[in-house]
Amino acid sequence: MNIQLSNYNKHLVFEAKNQTGYSLLVGQTLDHTQVNAIRPMELLLVSLASCSSIDVVKILNKQKVFDFGYNVSIDASREEDQIPSIFKEITITYSFDGEISSSKVKKATNLALEKYCSVAKIIEQTAKINYKVVLNKEEI
Repeated sequence: MNIQLSNYNKHLVFEAKNQTGYSLLVGQTLDHTQVNAIRPMELLLVSLASCSSIDVVKILNKQKVFDFGYNVSIDASREEDQIPSIFKEITITYSFDGEISSSKVKKATNLALEKYCSVAKIIEQTAKINYKVVLNKEEI
């Protein structure tokens, strides 16, 4: 695995590029105002959402579940008065729509976070990760 990071605009915005050439902008402004880039701590949450989602979908597919709507939302709080300001608590909401059994959805989300998602295993060393599962607009 290789990531290259280069200064994008001579300020605090960088272009991150992976070994296949895919790139994204990461950074912030000096005064913490809006910037057209994802901030590093937001990128960590994106990594958690996408890592666990890949595992959730793979597990459901192994259970022969293919046709469903899926969305993930993450809310996180940080240690604001400390430097570095690390995450202290993260809540992930996995939302599913479709004809899926609640037991399969619960099993997939649990296995993804507790066993397979490498990003979750790293983050849980410093932050509490909670999660909710919503199936057809009802929390289960």
